[in-house]
Amino acid sequence: MELFELNPHIRYARVHKSAFNYRKDISVCYDCRLFYFETASGRITINGVKYNVSSGTAVYVPPAQEYRFDVTFDSDTKIIILDFDLVTTFSHLTSSIGTATPTTFDKNRMPSYPIPSELSKPIVKFLPNVASNLNACAENFVFKDGPYKERSSALLKLCLLELVAPLEISARSALCKKVVEYVSKNYKISTLTNEEIASAFNYHPYHLNRIIKQETGKSLKNYITYYRLQLAKNLLLTTTSNVSQIASEVGFCTPAYFIKTFREKIGLTPKEYRRLQRHTEI
Repeated sequence: MELFELNPHIRYARVHKSAFNYRKDISVCYDCRLFYFETASGRITINGVKYNVSSGTAVYVPPAQEYRFDVTFDSDTKIIILDFDLVTTFSHLTSSIGTATPTTFDKNRMPSYPIPSELSKPIVKFLPNVASNLNACAENFVFKDGPYKERSSALLKLCLLELVAPLEISARSALCKKVVEYVSKNYKISTLTNEEIASAFNYHPYHLNRIIKQETGKSLKNYITYYRLQLAKNLLLTTTSNVSQIASEVGFCTPAYFIKTFREKIGLTPKEYRRLQRHTEI
């Protein structure tokens, strides 16, 4: 099974707060579990390995894994819990299958299907950006309006993809993400410079460039060029705009500079790329 085949079937999705009554000893799950510690701190032990958790931590546990909570609960504690399969094969099992202990676990109760290698092991990851989607999942299961299961499935898939995203992408700092967003909004400005971007974030250009290169593998100038070329390639394949129009659309100061840069980075002229790739894709 590949990641693109994910179609989660959620049986249970709820937000648990300070009154959460959880098993104090070791639990074994029959289906997949996702615990999102929106406001909490403590530790979770999975298969004997201890992980520290804090607010913003997501914990994914595949089937047949042993886990135990050691979390401090107070008036502000908030944990989102989802029970689910990665496919809809067992969608006839609509309520939570529950948990067992290591001595009472019955593998015959466990839905069996191929699991992508990326999701075959527990994952513990700081993911503050998935909170809104997981809250929406839980809310859908409270109100059950319209195709709530389908909406929740789509939201959970997005969260799972974030869980397995390469660390170099998911671990980018807040500053790096803001700079990338700034580029996405201002790439059409052909005179966009490192100095202008650094000024927008109150950083010295050299220092900001060093951070961006460390986190993206590209200098800030090269990242801007990379971003423009990705957009240009898409326009070459999906529009009839000529090279001059595309150069202007993606922020190159002249068509000649666009063609020169495109050839250097892609290995083809824009016209060659359009002719060869359009034929390949269509």
